[in-house]
Amino acid sequence: MRTSPQRGAVTGLIAIVALLFGFVAAAQLRTQLITPSNRVERNQALVRSVQGLERVNADDRQRITRLRDQISAQEALAAQRDTATRQLRDEVANLRAHAGETALRGPGVTVDLGNGRPSRDPSTGGQNSLADSQDVQDVVNLLFASGAEGVAVSGRRVTPLSGFHGQAGTVVIDQGPPLLAPFHIAAVGNRSQMEEMLNDTSTLGDLRYRQSQFGIQLSWSGSPALSVPAYDSSLQVIYAQPG
Repeated sequence: MRTSPQRGAVTGLIAIVALLFGFVAAAQLRTQLITPSNRVERNQALVRSVQGLERVNADDRQRITRLRDQISAQEALAAQRDTATRQLRDEVANLRAHAGETALRGPGVTVDLGNGRPSRDPSTGGQNSLADSQDVQDVVNLLFASGAEGVAVSGRRVTPLSGFHGQAGTVVIDQGPPLLAPFHIAAVGNRSQMEEMLNDTSTLGDLRYRQSQFGIQLSWSGSPALSVPAYDSSLQVIYAQPG
């Protein structure tokens, strides 16, 4: 008996479908045959993996915390250094100003000191009526003692270490040229305190006496804005050198 081609094709298709079902059934059977112990091991491995990741994350968080603390400490140290640097800069600027290395501007006073009328006493040679270097030094010292930060005599800056000498009617400051009376003394600093000291009649005793007796000219006034130039000579002391 001969089989038709159509029946043969149908038979082949049925065989292929049966084979596919067989593969699927075998796969399902293999899956079902995994023992419970293997599933437990897989779960335990997964748990260990998660626990390991949590430990790594915890270590990373601790490291981040330490790094943040270090950054905060470094920032605080940098701030302290900046503050110390600013303080040092301010101190240097203050020392330079008091040493006369920089010009100053601010409130202060001006003092005018000039020669008086000639003395009638021939024994004095007229010296008592002339403003001298001691008079200038006394006024400058008084100003520094009462809050002056910078002082200039007739446009020449002086410091607390400046030396004064010269004949009556003239004054030489440090290594500078002779300055002639009248002397114009400008001081920048604590204006009210300097004015208070200048108004105190117990100060500048010899100068006030010669003002009343020989007409030495002494006057002062306050100002909200004065300026004194920078020191324009060597700071080296040449009057007291070792032999």
